Amino acid sequence: MKKIIPLLLISALVFAGVACDSDSSASAELDVSVSNIDFGETRTGETYSENITVSNLGDVMLEDVQVAVDGAGFSAEPVQFELGVGNSQEVVVNFMPEAEGDYSGTVTVSAVSENLVSSVNLAAFTVDAIAGTWESEGEDIAPGLAGPPFNNVRIEAIFNSDNTYNVESEDTEGAIILFSGTWQATAPNDEGIRGITLNQSEPAALVSSGIFRINGNRMEYEVIQEGLTGVEPPTVEGGFGSTLIGGNPTGEFWIQRYDRVD
Repeated sequence: MKKIIPLLLISALVFAGVACDSDSSASAELDVSVSNIDFGETRTGETYSENITVSNLGDVMLEDVQVAVDGAGFSAEPVQFELGVGNSQEVVVNFMPEAEGDYSGTVTVSAVSENLVSSVNLAAFTVDAIAGTWESEGEDIAPGLAGPPFNNVRIEAIFNSDNTYNVESEDTEGAIILFSGTWQATAPNDEGIRGITLNQSEPAALVSSGIFRINGNRMEYEVIQEGLTGVEPPTVEGGFGSTLIGGNPTGEFWIQRYDRVD
């Protein structure tokens, strides 16, 4: 019996040692669901979002997970949180470009106290917000274009990202006229109104100018040919309805409205 007690004590110490070794083997592991996000072709002034999932796959609590974003136009939320063992957190990565061009960036997710770091590469290509295909018909056609001598019932305008444009107008008789040329636009003011100049090459060479504003897939558009006697195109400062004929503003008469159809 005297020999059994020391053996029991040794066994207890051995088991205690195993338990200690088990605790010391706990590991920390941070997982991010993707390594790359490509927003593809985007448009200026619009916001795009993608989600990433951050997970704690280890055996210890991650109390200080931080999200940092590098790159113009990119942001993320939330930027700080904690993750219990086996838990996950959705992080929203946003992109809102202000200018055309190629964009790149990085989202860095880290658990500071555990020295864990993971990154996600970001990419996007941005074109002007007006780029795309727009269609106007019915009451959206400006009164000045719906009535004589134009009698338009449908107008399709395609603004290409290489700053060329093609317009197709159809009148009440089904006759179609094609217009083409190049365009240049200014940055928006505080009300989102932008100036635009159209250098038409077909069917005749002329210059038109005016203003437009885009709200999602809807566009207001007021453009008048330059050089017409007694006619002054609308201005960004004057806003919509500021086309002047004989010194008088024309209001809704030349305001066109379009829906994006691409």
